[in-house]
Amino acid sequence: MRRLRQVFLASSRVVMARLFESYNWQSVLLEECERLGGVYIKFIQMLAVHETTKHLVEGARADLVYEHVPFEAIDVNQELGRSVQEFAWIDYQPFAGGSYGQVYRGQLRTGQDVVVKILRPSVRKTLRQDLRILNSIARITSWFTRRAIVDPLAIAQEFSRTTIAETNYRREVQNAEWQRSFFERRNTLVIPRSYVQLSSDHILVQDYVGGISLAEAMLRQSNGEQIDRIVFDATGSNVWSQLEELGEEFLDSMLYADYNMADPHPGNIRLLPNDKVALIDFGMVSRAPSNKAAVVNVMGEYVKIYEDRFDAGSFATSMLAFFDVELHDALQIVAREFADNYIGSLEGFIDNYFKNLTNDGQIKHYLTERRVSRLFDQVINSGNKLGIRISKENVMQQRSMSMFASMIRAIGEAHDGQVNFALMHGITSRVYRQALRDGVDQPRQPEMTDERAFEVAANWLTTIAENDRHMYGFITKGGFA
Repeated sequence: MRRLRQVFLASSRVVMARLFESYNWQSVLLEECERLGGVYIKFIQMLAVHETTKHLVEGARADLVYEHVPFEAIDVNQELGRSVQEFAWIDYQPFAGGSYGQVYRGQLRTGQDVVVKILRPSVRKTLRQDLRILNSIARITSWFTRRAIVDPLAIAQEFSRTTIAETNYRREVQNAEWQRSFFERRNTLVIPRSYVQLSSDHILVQDYVGGISLAEAMLRQSNGEQIDRIVFDATGSNVWSQLEELGEEFLDSMLYADYNMADPHPGNIRLLPNDKVALIDFGMVSRAPSNKAAVVNVMGEYVKIYEDRFDAGSFATSMLAFFDVELHDALQIVAREFADNYIGSLEGFIDNYFKNLTNDGQIKHYLTERRVSRLFDQVINSGNKLGIRISKENVMQQRSMSMFASMIRAIGEAHDGQVNFALMHGITSRVYRQALRDGVDQPRQPEMTDERAFEVAANWLTTIAENDRHMYGFITKGGFA
């Protein structure tokens, strides 16, 4: 009850600050989240790296956003127990702190430099209750957002699942070793070795990775330094080559790996000498998308946007296929079994709809600046007129993709305003063309009964009818009558 009261009072302060314009409610939000810690700091970080939400936390301390969370007192020897005998030395002053853990330097008796990550005692104490509170809030919120593209309850449940996994360091060891094996075979990203015998539910021991954190480089960039000079001075590497490799491997893993890193936060990325990149946190992983062809098609639409060949209709249906796997599968079956090509009709409607908006100044800005998420959320699918619900399996994928794209945009805009275009175009086009050569774009066979497909399609059409009668008429009649 004490924790619930703390959260209630914090929420009340934010609401009151929002209601009375004399208060800076964003600052109050940040202060309360920092005071509550753990899950709530992670919430700030998620908002800060998303292009569509970062304005909500513009007052956030940059160090807090980039994983420099205030330390708390931890008895390292007590946490390690008998394992402390395996260390030649340990620095008891933490050198890094994230939302959930603190990190210490050390060296094993073998001479290997390592890091020791320890789960914060405050997180252990409040995590389960915080997640229950989060799910309760999401359950209530979902009653008022039935037509939204995202189901708050589904997101909260997925966030809870991944958070519990992220705070179980035995699980993270397994995740990290799987990823190390995958990237070693590809000879690309560096994943530090984890020491299973020295790790526990609350402790993770890994090889020390040097270089410079991308978070530190971005923090210094925000203070006026040039990021390419920062990274070169620290490692001798070309940061643009490193970001290209990171981006290509990130997208490749969605197509060729079974599991993906779901938290490409700047604090989890280390830039090394010889243009190498290391990932150091695999607490949050997600299963790779089941519809690989949809991912490839979305990449293709991004390539079109960067090459000034934007096609509103195919862009909309590609996003639908990626976001709402069940709906897309259902519409494919309906087209096959009942000859009702709703996907093709929807594409035609969006094309017609968008042609009438091409002279709109805001849309021209979105296209020129390649504001893909805003173009989709605020124009093509404004008010979720397409009736999409992001599939639970893709909630974390969508989050990680948005986080990565926002990170590249932030770096590019702080540098010269254009480099992010070249980076994203190069990354996406290379992975997309390789996927086409490998045949990854071949559609999969939907696994759904005809009865279920008809039910899903009928519910979708009902939603379309409620959202936009003109769209409903176009889709069901194959054009305007």
